[in-house]
Amino acid sequence: MLLMRAYQRLLQGLALVLPFPQPRKLIGAGALRLLPPQMRGRRWRRPLLVTNKQLLQLRLPQPLLAELERAGRPCWVFDRVPENPTIASVEAGLQAYRAGHCDSLVAVGGGSVIDCAKAIGARAANPWLSCRAMEGLFRVILPPPPLACVPTTAGSGSEASIAAVLTDGDRQRKLAIADLKLLPAITVIDPELMLGLPPAITAAGGLDALTHAVEAYIGCSGTPFSNRRAIDAISAITRWLPRAHANGDDLEARLQMALAAHAAGEAFTRTNVGYAHALAHALGCFYGIPHGLANALVLPSVLRFSLPACEHRLAALARAAELGTDQTSDHDLALGFISWVVALNQQLGVPSSIQPLRSVDIPRISADAFKEAHPAYPVPRVMRRSDCEALLTQLLPDAASPSGAWFQSTPPAEAGSPPGESSPRGKQRHRGH
Repeated sequence: MLLMRAYQRLLQGLALVLPFPQPRKLIGAGALRLLPPQMRGRRWRRPLLVTNKQLLQLRLPQPLLAELERAGRPCWVFDRVPENPTIASVEAGLQAYRAGHCDSLVAVGGGSVIDCAKAIGARAANPWLSCRAMEGLFRVILPPPPLACVPTTAGSGSEASIAAVLTDGDRQRKLAIADLKLLPAITVIDPELMLGLPPAITAAGGLDALTHAVEAYIGCSGTPFSNRRAIDAISAITRWLPRAHANGDDLEARLQMALAAHAAGEAFTRTNVGYAHALAHALGCFYGIPHGLANALVLPSVLRFSLPACEHRLAALARAAELGTDQTSDHDLALGFISWVVALNQQLGVPSSIQPLRSVDIPRISADAFKEAHPAYPVPRVMRRSDCEALLTQLLPDAASPSGAWFQSTPPAEAGSPPGESSPRGKQRHRGH
């Protein structure tokens, strides 16, 4: 325990002194149109566009591809990013990068696409280092090629994070490559790209951002900057997530949620996350549960366990969520915040139990979560293995718990078909993920 806390204090000190590179941020409706001039000014001559098949079928990247083609900078397209990016998908992307003789990357998609693009860049610059060899902190030796991130969902905050999280399919676990060199050169936050997202994706992304902000704030490694950004995120999510969920075409709600997710990303990349994320990653590996949903499923239970060690911090989050009054005690505010998280889950259709969870899997899931969380995650209260197993046992499915129509268990996918065409055609109107 003492060694773990000492290690976390060291990381906290590093977060205070390390120079986090600041990307060029293009923010607002239509901001994607500003990206090609930025790329030309930086002399990115042949970018690899990293995306997924669904977004390519929706023709979301087509205007960008067409503009780059007109400017004499045609993209090579890699669209084989699965929902949970794998080492195999990174290796396939690396082959596309080399085949296209690329010198830069543009990630258009959610956190999975952005994480995959980061890892492709790290491998391209360090071909002698495997993804497993770069796992952990500051193991990317040479700087990757420049990267532009264009998030199409509001949740992961990966465009603000130093990490790329991958699935190691052979070992059925998550691994994270974390290095300041993975931060993008350009970030585009364009709410027009998020119009029409289905409510389920809006909910999962928003609850992912909520978990980032909460765990960044209640952990033991907060900095003044990370605390401020976490509070900013909580305040915005409280107001704008229900509105974005109710009306997918609300441009202002989309923009504010995208900014909230970005703020939460800036917070957790300086402080790390906690047990909710460790459990969510393990559940994602076991059952293919989407990451944002997995976070939402376990966050209330993790907060109840953590409450004795972080009551005042949870109370501060309650105030950010405009709960209670000036006379409400910290204890009541903390309890109120947990109740608010539960109510938000219910409002957004999140089940109260984990439908595919089996009691026989609980020891292995707990073990995998512990391997991830210890010693790096600055959790406010340290669990024993028995605590973790008891927490998961309480989330086993029962007949009284609604499963949620959007909660489906599918195994993590591997990379599939060859890269897409490099010559874009036609126009696009995005009405989905």
